Amino acid sequence: MVTNSDQLIRFLLPEAHCRGVVIRAERLFAEANRMHGLNGPVASLFDQSLLAAILLLSISKGGMRQVLQLDATVPAPLQRILVEARRGAVRGYINWREDRTVLHHSPAPHAGPDGISDWLGKPIRLSTVRDLGVGEPYISTIEHDSDFLADHLIHYLHQSVQIRADIILHNDLAIMIEAMPGCDDDRWFKAVETMAKIPTVALQEETPESLLGYFDSLRCKVAGRDDYRYQCDCSPEKMAEAIKNLPAEQLAELADESGQVTVSCQYCDAHHIIKP
Repeated sequence: MVTNSDQLIRFLLPEAHCRGVVIRAERLFAEANRMHGLNGPVASLFDQSLLAAILLLSISKGGMRQVLQLDATVPAPLQRILVEARRGAVRGYINWREDRTVLHHSPAPHAGPDGISDWLGKPIRLSTVRDLGVGEPYISTIEHDSDFLADHLIHYLHQSVQIRADIILHNDLAIMIEAMPGCDDDRWFKAVETMAKIPTVALQEETPESLLGYFDSLRCKVAGRDDYRYQCDCSPEKMAEAIKNLPAEQLAELADESGQVTVSCQYCDAHHIIKP
């Protein structure tokens, strides 16, 4: 395993004609929270959004990039959470609402990541970009009003991708199972029931390899492993490309006495000095 990375395990459930993935992202979360200075419930929500993008990427056959964007549709503490997953890496950022005076309340101190509506309100607009590396990316947008991020993902997969899936997001753990061709209602129920019977204490403490043991009745077997880390690929060259179309007057306002512009990356808070 790569240093400071976490491992996603892809597995098959032949008895149920399903496949799935599992990952515990302790190292990934630590780096993301360090970069953005996050802690508490909002850090947990951001972290699980990173996991959500990884899960969506895992079902894109040959997919090169998966963007997940969560937007508030009503006044709420957060305006947007945007995350992007590529093979082996994930990154993201949070946009806080600038005008806090419109809020009637703030999330309770004990609010957890499952209370996503405490941070983004109801309904939440979920948008995705799936880039397969050929042709135009596939873009989809839906709205849903659940308090649980996993429900939003399941709703999206059913509505926009026509995939039957079930998902667990529990602290730093994510498990997803997906129906394959030949999975009838009985087989799917068996797979969902098996996953639902995993004890909460196991979700909290056990390793991904150990959790796969709960699927033994479905003849679970490992199909592959992928390492993921929180990593941003920004660079002065990419930032220069991003601002090259700004009006000259705006660039002049942003420039310092030497004519250089300092650009900050939303994904990692790195600062790049550019000479337009």
